[in-house]
Amino acid sequence: MRKGTQAIWAVLATTLWVAPVHSQNGEAPSQGATEQRELIYCADQMTHEEREAYRTRMRAARTQEEKAALRQSHRQEMQLRARQHGLDATQCEPLRLRVRGGRAQ
Repeated sequence: MRKGTQAIWAVLATTLWVAPVHSQNGEAPSQGATEQRELIYCADQMTHEEREAYRTRMRAARTQEEKAALRQSHRQEMQLRARQHGLDATQCEPLRLRVRGGRAQ
């Protein structure tokens, strides 16, 4: 019985060691993928499809200036949406920035 247990653990360890790591969407990470996933401004006010469309546009942007312009445009759109729904625009800020008078923890 001991040899059977050792064999199972060896197979399990080999499987875990050899298994590739995949991202959430099932794609293998690219070489040098060190870019962190950014928080989307007012993401909780968006649908899943809107968040994915935003991420797609950000990936398609070639320069940092294009990305900054997309972020600014998105921020203005979300603030307008918040006002139309009677929400305070500060509710789009991440919770950690709203807590304790805007001081990040």
